[in-house]
Amino acid sequence: MGYRIIGLLAAVVIGLLLVRRNRKWARPLAVVWLAGMAYAAFLIRTPYAAPRALFDPFHALKLFLKADNVALLKRLRYLEGAGLNILLFVPFGYLLPLLWKRTDRWWKVVLCGFVLSLLIELTQLVTHLGMFDLDDLMNNSLGAFLGWGCDAKWLSGSDR
Repeated sequence: MGYRIIGLLAAVVIGLLLVRRNRKWARPLAVVWLAGMAYAAFLIRTPYAAPRALFDPFHALKLFLKADNVALLKRLRYLEGAGLNILLFVPFGYLLPLLWKRTDRWWKVVLCGFVLSLLIELTQLVTHLGMFDLDDLMNNSLGAFLGWGCDAKWLSGSDR
């Protein structure tokens, strides 16, 4: 369970450090991130017979909290997908302002992250490659916000 999160977290941190050290890495890392997103969102999936959607906000958190009689490590599996979705969009949040100067405010980055996430979710719904999940939209937007925060506070040292 935790290996995917640890691996993704390590990749995000390495990318953040590369960009912090030399901003010329922003564009190549964005290309790698986009390829990784396409792979994770579409290419490794087997189509479902019918469209699937989940419109229950905080579904994973509710499952985690309900399973109070289950060992903590097993309960954490309910939150793994949420953690992965957050981590997947952190690079988006810190790379976007570096590559597109019009996204100079946190809400612009979050809005762009939400729109990209919505496009991914709708594509998964239409192609039956995955499930449209409201939690994914929220977690991806949160990841974009956290990435913006890394850029605004840590990379550039400004308050934007």
